This record gives sequence, structure tokens and C-alpha cells, in this order.
Amino acid sequence: MVLTINVLIPRLSAVTVAVVTGTEGPAQTHIPLDSDSGLTSYDVSYVNATDLHSVDKSRLRHRRGRLHPRELARLEEAIRIYLGL
Repeated sequence: MVLTINVLIPRLSAVTVAVVTGTEGPAQTHIPLDSDSGLTSYDVSYVNATDLHSVDKSRLRHRRGRLHPRELARLEEAIRIYLGL
């Protein structure tokens, strides 16, 4: 799940991502994804707000999906809590 805002991506060599996993974790940090997001490779998928990485843009191949605004809001809040913002 790419977290870097679209307007900055062309100017950067790397983007920040959160791992999408099939492993359920604490509700405060693992945001469940609706199958409509297109990001699910598992029966049930979660974005892990505690597993953030910077990756080179060359590793990105294509957009797999997009979060529903409700999921995005929950992910933003989980990252804020995790980072103490």
C-alpha cells in the first residue's frame, strides 16, 4: 500500500509503503480491507500500520487497487497513533 502522496511521487526516488498481509493483528494497527479495494491476495487482508518501509520506485509495477475513503481514514489514524503524531 503506497502512502506517499501522488503529487510528491515524481520528485522522489523512493516512496513509503505499508505492508498488506493476511495475518490479523491488533485492531488499532491492522486495518481490514474490503475486497472491493483490489488489494487483497488473501481471503481477508489487512494493512499493517506498524510495518512501514521506503522502497525504490523502480520496484513499483502497477496499481493493484485503491482504499475506500473509510479504510484510508482508519489507516491514517492508525499511523498517527503508531508514530505518536
